[in-house]
Amino acid sequence: MGHFVFSVGDASGDLYASRITRKLKSLKPDCHISGIGGLLMQKEGAHLWAFTPPFGAFGLFSSLKVAPYHWLLLNKMKRSLLANPPDLFLPIDFGTFNRPLVRLLGRLGRKVFYYVPPSFVGESPEKVHRLVSPSVVFSPIYWWQKEILEKARAQIREFGHPLVDILTPYLTISPKVARDRLQLPSDRPIVALLPGSRRTTVADHARVLFRSAEKVHHLTGAHFAVALPDGWRREWIEPRIRPFLPAAAFSLHIGHSHWVLRASDVAVCAAGTATLEAAYLGTPSIAFFRTHIANRLQLHWLRFKGLSVDRLGPFALPNRILRQQVMPELIGWTATEENLMDCLYHLIKDPDAQSQMTTDLIKVRDSMGEPGVLERVSQFVSEWAGERTV
Repeated sequence: MGHFVFSVGDASGDLYASRITRKLKSLKPDCHISGIGGLLMQKEGAHLWAFTPPFGAFGLFSSLKVAPYHWLLLNKMKRSLLANPPDLFLPIDFGTFNRPLVRLLGRLGRKVFYYVPPSFVGESPEKVHRLVSPSVVFSPIYWWQKEILEKARAQIREFGHPLVDILTPYLTISPKVARDRLQLPSDRPIVALLPGSRRTTVADHARVLFRSAEKVHHLTGAHFAVALPDGWRREWIEPRIRPFLPAAAFSLHIGHSHWVLRASDVAVCAAGTATLEAAYLGTPSIAFFRTHIANRLQLHWLRFKGLSVDRLGPFALPNRILRQQVMPELIGWTATEENLMDCLYHLIKDPDAQSQMTTDLIKVRDSMGEPGVLERVSQFVSEWAGERTV
């Protein structure tokens, strides 16, 4: 049979977990899959205890808004995992929430497969080692995760990046086909706007992002295709757009971000997995991340404690993977309306810059592994769940 429990807290994790759920059910049709996650997992037959992706947060002060909900959920997860231990616990990223669960189950000798562990950027191997246990296996998808996990003497299994399997089919789709499918105009530049997957992040981005879009629309006539993940509702985002963009200047696409990226001439993506998706699909993009002013005070505090956040960059995943800045980054204090408008306007108006950026960005494909990632992951999960822990 097999009992698997996932713990997922964002849209990309929901996407990965949903594909693994689909593969596991084909390998073990009678298995039981439950946990916390999003709409995509639910569509694949996972029994969800809570719906999490839109309610995550970035930064200490934003996290305080959702802390009571997450605290109650964390304690519910602990009780469930102890009362009815699964054959395998599968956390995906969501580090602040999942780390206590990994430590707890590791101490008890329960099997954990941490697929897509946290980035661990700026952390010491000694701190990461607190998660290490003979019953815990980590599967890094980036070189910096692997580097710190090796120093922490963790068990590691590498399978490649799940986006290889998820995005490769889109490479055969032309921008024209994608535009026709989404009913986007063919006579003007199309700009994809991916403001984030968390409601708190979108709230932090909205004003600067859509005011910049308004000005670029007046200068270029561009149409803005706003893409959000499954689980979002139109009423959460439309009131933030309408004060700035007329109805004809934007369209809203929920659950179709890969189609939107394929259809677009350029994109503005919240720094995160969306930047890597854009790079893989060859869409020239700008990485954008603007946090609430209270979170910026946290950055000042970190600097006072000796950790310069600037030294942790580059922040966009393609730039970090390639170890050079190919995708422009507007992060924190540089994520202003003026900077975004200027950067976006010049990218729209410069086809040569678009072409060169595409050439450079698609180099990330070489570092993400061979196709069949999700099949290999699911096969390992299925087999290891039935083995005895050494």
